[in-house]
Amino acid sequence: MSLILITGMPGVGKTTIMRHVGTELQRRAIAFDGFYTEELRSLSGERSGFDIVTFDGKRAPLARTSDAIRNAPAKNRVGKYTVCVAEFESVALPALAIRSTANLLLLDEIGKMELKSRPFEDRLQQIVDAVAAPPGGGLKFVATVPLKASLNIVERLKRTPGVQLFHVTVSNRDKIKQDILEAVLKMI
Repeated sequence: MSLILITGMPGVGKTTIMRHVGTELQRRAIAFDGFYTEELRSLSGERSGFDIVTFDGKRAPLARTSDAIRNAPAKNRVGKYTVCVAEFESVALPALAIRSTANLLLLDEIGKMELKSRPFEDRLQQIVDAVAAPPGGGLKFVATVPLKASLNIVERLKRTPGVQLFHVTVSNRDKIKQDILEAVLKMI
């Protein structure tokens, strides 16, 4: 098994679980690459966008409320957000490079915003191909995916032989966090 997918409703704790897994891997000096998303809020508490943050501390805007970004192409919009494609790619693509020094990738998340980037989608296809390769291919992949959105790349990942799927809910998120960490440690 070289693929773990984590799903659940928005706000249920998927990112918190990925950050926990990343922290535990760092504590154990296990090499990995990837990033997580972080919600941004205005002083009034309203969500104003998202950043991506690599596990080694690099940060870039993923999306901002559309009114905060003037003259952005409509094709880069998801709901009230405008995806900052170039900034996202500058951090996300290097964080998901397939290389021999870190054969484990953590990705929070594969969603509509991230898929506004064609190079990101291409990189995901490479990852899926590497994960689906015959045993011994070496690449291990852990990702959060939306529960309800129907995205081709997510559906392909779900059909990968040996995939382990964890469904996070409010009632199971504390226990499942440890189950996911244990599954990741067994995988590497």
